[in-house]
Amino acid sequence: MRLILPDIPNHLIALVTTLRATLRDPGFWARHRVRPADFTRDCCLTFPVLFLFVLQKTSKSIHRHLHEFLTALGHGDNVVLLTSGAVTHARAKLEASAFRELNRAGVLATAYAPEHPIRRWRSHRLLGVDSSLLRLPDHPKLGQVFDWKTAANQTGATGTRYPEARLSVLYDLLNHLGLDARVAPSTCGEAALASQQLDQVQPEDVLLNDRGFSGYGYFALVRQRGAHFIGRCSTASFLAAQELFRGKRAGRSRVVWLHARTDQHAECRRLGLPLKLKVRFVSVRLATGELEVLVTSLLDETRYPTAEFKTVYHWRWGHETYYLMLKGRLELENFSGRTVAAVHQDIQAAVLLANLESLLSAPGAAALQAHHAAPAQPLQINRATAYHAVKFHVLELLYRELPVREVLRKLTQLVVGSPVPARPDRPAPPRRTPSLHRSYHYQRRVKKVVF
Repeated sequence: MRLILPDIPNHLIALVTTLRATLRDPGFWARHRVRPADFTRDCCLTFPVLFLFVLQKTSKSIHRHLHEFLTALGHGDNVVLLTSGAVTHARAKLEASAFRELNRAGVLATAYAPEHPIRRWRSHRLLGVDSSLLRLPDHPKLGQVFDWKTAANQTGATGTRYPEARLSVLYDLLNHLGLDARVAPSTCGEAALASQQLDQVQPEDVLLNDRGFSGYGYFALVRQRGAHFIGRCSTASFLAAQELFRGKRAGRSRVVWLHARTDQHAECRRLGLPLKLKVRFVSVRLATGELEVLVTSLLDETRYPTAEFKTVYHWRWGHETYYLMLKGRLELENFSGRTVAAVHQDIQAAVLLANLESLLSAPGAAALQAHHAAPAQPLQINRATAYHAVKFHVLELLYRELPVREVLRKLTQLVVGSPVPARPDRPAPPRRTPSLHRSYHYQRRVKKVVF
């Protein structure tokens, strides 16, 4: 298959140029180092080198990764002078906020620039906020900060424990961008953690949420930001939802008032939240035949037809696959350090890398969509290949003084070189009962990481 590669968009060239300049900016270093004296000596692990080393996280050992990284950088002779402990000491000087700033001020600022149109639904950004539990390295300090999880089986507690954290990501579902990532102890409620991320939400955004977020307090906070919500209801939630479940009919819509519980009045007044909200309940039929009831603040039946909510809510599945990518392809839970700083750095670096892949692979995705000799099934980029290309060429992309257009064109060629067919209408396979044998087989022989 021969593809005519499109020209590299100017906004991507400007993005890479900006990222390179930011990594060389002493002011950027000063904002994200622990002490003023950090990263002032002339050594191998300078601020940009360490930053890119963490960004290119791998499942290999630290020393092996360090050897390959410094060799590619041209500092191979210094490998014998550096140990894994040197990396640990250097990482203690780096704040995870460096990855967050580069993500927001660089990648997201480019993605949402006025001259770069993004995908929307009826003029709304569709955002998802959800959480996932992370198993952390077995270290006492991590257990103190993030709490311990006691392992148990069918016979009860096994006597072992491990640190566990909750990761919450605010995610653009249509444009595949992580807007904000927060990590907290696993005992922190997911709705409470998500409420802290609403400062990144803009008016008229629409948040798609699972059943764990269908509470009055969370809905009121979303509406206070001028945003909207679409949430999934359980069979034992609001009375209006229960009535739609009992009716067993899809395509029904009902507008009602929700009232805060009496024990919520004081908190609502403290936060300036209303004591009642007008919402709309809609019922949809899934492909499996199951009836689902959604609650939303989009009340206009004409502008937001009930029939569209099935498709719109299905887009929330992209958030689940996002976590699958973080934990699977990028091996997030295989942390490259055993300190609190390393955990925060790895998480923010993974979100930044995922956003870079989404933007930089866009020209390749457009080339596949524009391919006129269409096969029986449309083609899409192989995300595993795209992530590997970005990680493998991170030094050429963000460190070396190579022409940006040439580097991006090379990445595009790699991305479109191994497309996969898109099967949007393929029936979902039946769910199997999980077993330890199947999980072990998957982890050892089936699971594939990108680097």
